[in-house]
Amino acid sequence: MSAEDKHGQTSWTELQERDDARRLREFPAFAKFSDDDLHHLVRAAHHDSTSGPWPLIHEMTPSDSCYILLSGEVGVYVGREHVANLGPGEVLGESALRTGRLRSATVTTTGPAEVLRIEADDLAGLLREVPALRDVIEASAARHAPVPTEDAPAPSGPHRVKVDASVPGELVERFEHTASAAGLTVAAALEDALGRWIDSQS
Repeated sequence: MSAEDKHGQTSWTELQERDDARRLREFPAFAKFSDDDLHHLVRAAHHDSTSGPWPLIHEMTPSDSCYILLSGEVGVYVGREHVANLGPGEVLGESALRTGRLRSATVTTTGPAEVLRIEADDLAGLLREVPALRDVIEASAARHAPVPTEDAPAPSGPHRVKVDASVPGELVERFEHTASAAGLTVAAALEDALGRWIDSQS
């Protein structure tokens, strides 16, 4: 790569970071961040985009990153239930990342979207170096946490268990991709597939 090409690549990266910082400032949660805080955040993050529905987070999987939604919309699913839609400015996947627990929901883009992806190690550093980000993360976690009620009825519906089985990785990847293309969570698609197979054997 020539020096001119390298310079061009660097310039494009800097322009992307400036644009991401500008867009973050437009969201209420980030409005009070200093310029240095915003640029520190976007430099540590990875700008990802998708042209259609795509699962950012899978329920009951280990957490390795969180996301800030820059554009588009995501659907949140717990099992087969669609529980929420979230829009630009939301922080996604922060609770499980900080607690080390498995993901509690599947989060899928509903169409074209852009996100800033922050890896676990980078988030730990950002929380130390950008105190304002800690407040945003804590506020987001509080909004996304389920609110228990004293009079809530006992959960109803069929008893659910994990399936302990070993299958080829390629088959699992094809299954996940097909489920995503159909707008389903992996759990919902698996339940449907098992039900159809059982019916076909009856």
